[in-house]
Amino acid sequence: MMATTEPPTSPYVLQLLKVGRQYGSDPAVHALVDVDLRLKPGEWLAITGPSGSGKSTLLNVIGCLDTPTSGSYFFEGIDTATLSDNERAGLRSQRIGFVFQSFHLLPHRSVLENVMLAETYRRQSRQGRRERALAAIDKVGLGHRAEFLPTKLSGGEKQRVAIARAIMGAPGLLLCDEPTGNLDSKSSANILDIFADLNRQGYTLVVVTHDETISKRASRRVHIIDGKLTELANGESHGQQAPSPGANKKASTISRSGITLRDLFDEAIAGMFARPGRMALTMLGIVIGITALVATLGLSRTASNRILGQFDELAATEIVVTAKSGVSGAAPNAIPWDAPARLRRLNGVTSAGTLSPVDIGDALVSSSLVKDPQGQTAFNLSVQAASPGLFQAVRADLKTGRLPDLGHSTRADRVAVLGPGAALKLGIVSVRQLPAIAIGDKLYMVIGILRNVARQPDLLGSVIIPEGTARHDFRLPSPGSVIIETRIGAASLIAKQVPLALRPDNPAALKIASPPEPQRLKDAVKSDLNVLFLLLGGLSLIVGAIGIGNITLVSVIERTGEIGLRRSIGATRGHIAIQFLLESTSLGIIGGILGAGLGILIVVAVSAHQVWTPVLDAMVPFLAPLVGGSIGLLSGTYPALRAARLEPVEAFRN
Repeated sequence: MMATTEPPTSPYVLQLLKVGRQYGSDPAVHALVDVDLRLKPGEWLAITGPSGSGKSTLLNVIGCLDTPTSGSYFFEGIDTATLSDNERAGLRSQRIGFVFQSFHLLPHRSVLENVMLAETYRRQSRQGRRERALAAIDKVGLGHRAEFLPTKLSGGEKQRVAIARAIMGAPGLLLCDEPTGNLDSKSSANILDIFADLNRQGYTLVVVTHDETISKRASRRVHIIDGKLTELANGESHGQQAPSPGANKKASTISRSGITLRDLFDEAIAGMFARPGRMALTMLGIVIGITALVATLGLSRTASNRILGQFDELAATEIVVTAKSGVSGAAPNAIPWDAPARLRRLNGVTSAGTLSPVDIGDALVSSSLVKDPQGQTAFNLSVQAASPGLFQAVRADLKTGRLPDLGHSTRADRVAVLGPGAALKLGIVSVRQLPAIAIGDKLYMVIGILRNVARQPDLLGSVIIPEGTARHDFRLPSPGSVIIETRIGAASLIAKQVPLALRPDNPAALKIASPPEPQRLKDAVKSDLNVLFLLLGGLSLIVGAIGIGNITLVSVIERTGEIGLRRSIGATRGHIAIQFLLESTSLGIIGGILGAGLGILIVVAVSAHQVWTPVLDAMVPFLAPLVGGSIGLLSGTYPALRAARLEPVEAFRN
């Protein structure tokens, strides 16, 4: 059918020409069939008909909540088929007021705030909004209840609030869907009196009702059955005693719907705090995720700092020198006896000592104080010869007694130090009684017992005698190895200098075992730890994001009625999506701040318990809210789009 063009100066508020509305196609449901309807300013039209006859569909088409599938609909001379979604929203916001059977009041907002909501999507200054809302509330006789919550009102009072919201800004056309359907007879009569008064003031009313009392008070009545409209005899005619409140608005222009940033933030904040329990649950996912991320990253940096510090102190400062086999001059005297003294002259060497395995043949180590069940009193223990500087180089920790000194070695004294494993086998726990052990047929006095060594763990189960004693008693030909401890960062340089310091005549005779490049190894260790903990923190964030998405989606489903209300008062799909995204992003930012604080506290607490130095990235307090906001934005995208796609008619139906 060709759309009929109506002149901009149309005398009608609305004009429907052969309007049809069809749902589905197999089979098609015809909710409206060739509806013709014209309504002049100041008329009160009652639409009656049985349930399912198409009354609400007709009202939705008139209110631009739904679009006809055939025919033409002109509002104040404007062909609504030519309007964009934003312009249709602007038309609803500024020129149409809706009154619903179920009131559709936001329970967490006061009466005044519910009425002020009508101007939210008109992109206008807030100046005077409160006064205009109070005037509308006074007009319906609820000025004394302006600060009450809807939960404190009766059904009739709730409907009066809905009427005040509908007339906020004097839209001119009021569309009322079963406005007394949930009210008792007394409340219904009060509502009818309000409608009559509004009609006398010039408001144009369209009321869908089953109630004959309402239809008889209207100036016009139409009846709809199976989508077909029939004009009935007039009821009470109230005439037109005042110009329509919307008559001063130009019919040829429609202002687009819009919302100011302040209103947008106010609505988002109100939506967030409307249900504190759900807000807390939504934030909890982000808080847990950010806390886990900050804590794991902080602990990884702290732990890696600890590990790398220990690496620097041990592996990165140790050099081991041995004779290279198969090289001329390498044995038996590749390492000189004065190697420790030569090495200590190098800048960067903190200690050095020789360590040599002693060949005692078939001799056993024994002590008369021990006897095992098999009657064995001698053991095949390792015997090592050490220079005095060795114990510092291997970081030996003495449990009891003392360590051999240069005098013991020079005089070839028969003294020994036991590793903890050797002492346990020999049954020696103290040196107060000057215990002695036998190595073969030679007797040695035990002067010390070790607790632990940081390097060369073989010493834990060995008997250690002075190097001079080993040369005298067992013909030790030359030192087996030299253990060198350097300052941090000096190992690589010292490793190059050692061959020339010990064997300038034949540097190739020595094998130098130095640690790998410290920085490269440190970077590798640090990188591995960071990746591990980052994956753990990221997994926590993903779980949190999924939780936020689920809760936000549930929120959209629970707020379906609110979404329908906002669409009816002028919100576009974009406004709905932005509000939900702003809510989820704001929750993410707040969760990020709380999570960062908790994560830092966990790092500090664990470090204090472990006596570690906490290491935290200075950017964490700034990046955590950004990460939280990003997670909130991403996890809220699908629920926000779903809310935006929800049609107002579908929202009210559900």
